[in-house]
Amino acid sequence: MDWQGIQQGFRGSFEGAAWAFLLLVALLLSLPLLSMLFGERLRRARRLKRIQSNLSSKGIRPEEWNLLKDAIQSTCPENPDRLLGSVSLFNTWVDGLPGIDHAEPELLATLQRIKELAFPDSPHGLVPHGTRDLCPGTSLNLVHHKGGQEVIPCIVTEVSMDGLRLVPRQSAGHRGLAGEQVSLFYPRPEAMYHAIVTLKTAPGSELRTTHAQQGQFRVQQLRENWRVDVDMEVPFVVLGEAGPGPGSAPGWSARPHTGRMINLSGNGAAIVTRTPPLRGARISFPLVLPSKTLHDLQAEVLHVSEGGELSRLHLVFRNLDPGDQELIIRNLFLIYREQAGLEPLVESAPVITQTRSRR
Repeated sequence: MDWQGIQQGFRGSFEGAAWAFLLLVALLLSLPLLSMLFGERLRRARRLKRIQSNLSSKGIRPEEWNLLKDAIQSTCPENPDRLLGSVSLFNTWVDGLPGIDHAEPELLATLQRIKELAFPDSPHGLVPHGTRDLCPGTSLNLVHHKGGQEVIPCIVTEVSMDGLRLVPRQSAGHRGLAGEQVSLFYPRPEAMYHAIVTLKTAPGSELRTTHAQQGQFRVQQLRENWRVDVDMEVPFVVLGEAGPGPGSAPGWSARPHTGRMINLSGNGAAIVTRTPPLRGARISFPLVLPSKTLHDLQAEVLHVSEGGELSRLHLVFRNLDPGDQELIIRNLFLIYREQAGLEPLVESAPVITQTRSRR
């Protein structure tokens, strides 16, 4: 009897059984995971089917559904409902489509129809991630830099897939030519949003622009600038407001208001007053600094906080020269040191002395 052969056969059978046992254990352990993965995939498929059925009842076409399904797979494949709850996420996906800036009118019309069907109740006032998130009625400013800096306050009247339609809030002269780039500034209480857009041909008093390209929508936190508490009386006028007498011309002859400035930064200020203008109004006032007085400084009212007899105006400076902004920031440092009881900086003293001696 070949004992060596018997031992080798027994050893092979044992190893085979051991491997089979290990495979069985691995299979048993992986079954819950496989079941969970398969179940999650099945639930996602059911959610997609439910979304498709719901939109089909609203009239979505197969080619439109395929585009929307691509948007879901690109942005949130793990949760299809997330896209349907965020028009901003859909807008971001549209911004990232190849060649969207030069897309055919048929594609733009299809995307617009998808947006109207899938997001009928898109929220207004959401934090924007691009110019497609702007809503009709939004107040913003276009700044044209060619041949000098021209600020054009505007109201958004339409947000379409190919751009923005705007109406200037006041008459202005040269507004640039089709094809020129302008800066778009959208102020909100929490931040200033900035983008570069291109002017398009616009009939009459309307303006039309392209959307900002993906990644070109910038956010500047308004409170990034150093803010210092102050207390100074500030006379101001509301630009465009009629004067006190009959036949008074609007603009610089507007009746004066009085208020007190309570804080100041290089980007804006806060003023309390008994006669607050409306949100979005532009005001002009002198700013008295330790080293210089800035005359006719312009600011826009971002927000009005009511508080009994006094209202608080939250302001952001408009059309501010970079040199003047640097001057404000330098003087804020001087004000802070004076409030803290610190000695004035030696290198700043001659500047202040010379400036005051010229008054």
